[in-house]
Amino acid sequence: MSQTNVSRYSNADSEWWRLVILLMGLAFALLLMGTNVKGAESSSFWRSDYKAALQEAEEKKLPLLVHFYADWCGPCQRMEREVFSTTSVKDLLDRKFVAVKVNSDHRQDLVQRFGVETLPSDVIVDSLNGRVLELHAGYQDRSAYVATASKAEANFVKAHAGDLVVTKSLSNSNETQPAVAIKTDQIELGEPKPVIGLDGFSPVSLTKKRQWNRGSPRLAWDYKDVTYYLTSREELIEFRNNPETYAPKLLGCDPVILWESDKAVAGDIRFGAFFDDELFLFKSDERRRQFKANPEKFIRLQHALKADQIERTVMR
Repeated sequence: MSQTNVSRYSNADSEWWRLVILLMGLAFALLLMGTNVKGAESSSFWRSDYKAALQEAEEKKLPLLVHFYADWCGPCQRMEREVFSTTSVKDLLDRKFVAVKVNSDHRQDLVQRFGVETLPSDVIVDSLNGRVLELHAGYQDRSAYVATASKAEANFVKAHAGDLVVTKSLSNSNETQPAVAIKTDQIELGEPKPVIGLDGFSPVSLTKKRQWNRGSPRLAWDYKDVTYYLTSREELIEFRNNPETYAPKLLGCDPVILWESDKAVAGDIRFGAFFDDELFLFKSDERRRQFKANPEKFIRLQHALKADQIERTVMR
């Protein structure tokens, strides 16, 4: 009887251990699956934090590609299936860009900063100076997307390779180099000169300290096709992360003239005024006084201005 009991308990004990081993094996397999999934996610070329992606792009000296989408957007979901899942797009974005996805419902500040009106939209930014290399609104198939991204990447490389060549040539000569290069029967023009905001004074110094401090062309950042100079690396980082906080409102256009005539006329830094910590520029002291008498009348202006629409001629 005692032998039977021992045998019965031994069999039960053996079954229990087999069950434990089976469960442990299953748990280990699930753990491996989870690790593989996590590894696949971490190896994805898509970033989710715009600020961190911009910093990474600058450090790696790569263009920044910003893809705007929304969960409810049908064409966005189609791009996920038909474009971003393809090997050619994955390889291009992984090697040549720092790519970040931005949910437009959660980052309206970035939507407004880049003037995004349609979803999906892709904005390709020069991470070294803030210039928009390419902006495409709407769905693109695989071949069109690769062509758009490749064109922007080539322009990025060309722009900065050109800077290096110019720097080298100037370093070996004491003479000022011509702005154009003459080739037999044609003249090849260089890049158009940028529009310099605030005549080169730092918008961060002006807003935070109310001081007119000259910025440096080496610390420049573009915002809506206007180039601003900053005084330090810290100011540059602060401005590029929040340009709408520091740049003059209405791209520096006189709000009184804009309200009265619907003309975008550049204001003068001699006639500026802060209202609710926002900087407005005016063409004359008279216009500034009109603004101060009733600022609420003019700050309600909602204009989608572009730099090339602004009149910069002298008003009499």
